[in-house]
Amino acid sequence: MANIIDFRFKVHDKSDDEIFIIKIAWQTLVKDAIPTIKKRMTILYKQVPDEIKLYVDNSKGPAKALKQDDMISKYFNIDHIEEGLILIYLQ
Repeated sequence: MANIIDFRFKVHDKSDDEIFIIKIAWQTLVKDAIPTIKKRMTILYKQVPDEIKLYVDNSKGPAKALKQDDMISKYFNIDHIEEGLILIYLQ
């Protein structure tokens, strides 16, 4: 059975007040999660570009890129998921 996790997302140039949550299975590949992310973004924003890139916020250095074949959870600790944040870069 898949673990469904509340992942926190933010468009990289928006304020922290605009963080939103999407429930995604822990083992989901980035390429499979993107349609769900974009669908949620259309509710929050008027326009969503065709292509987005995802990065995991890293307080100890630069954000870490998530590749299409990475699991959405690649850089997360399941015991501290609330500390993680995925940044969305619009292309």
